[in-house]
Amino acid sequence: MTETTPIAGRVARIFREELHIDVPGRDTELIEAGLLDSVGFLHLFAALEKTFGIGVTAGDLDRDRFRSVNAIADFVAAKLSADTVTATPRT
Repeated sequence: MTETTPIAGRVARIFREELHIDVPGRDTELIEAGLLDSVGFLHLFAALEKTFGIGVTAGDLDRDRFRSVNAIADFVAAKLSADTVTATPRT
């Protein structure tokens, strides 16, 4: 089990419950399979921000980061880690 497995489960739940998209597997290519379009991306970004408390910026928009549930989980984990480092006071 990897560090992002629980996050991937939450991302899969977002697809299923909030976006009403049935993703066959966590490595399914979302765009190539026609499961995610531009409107879907907007809903996904809003759901990620709400669920994980992260901001998704224009600089984050890289197709590879959002190609699959696992890739999105890696992106979210990196954002959460970066937020933790940023929030840590320096002495």
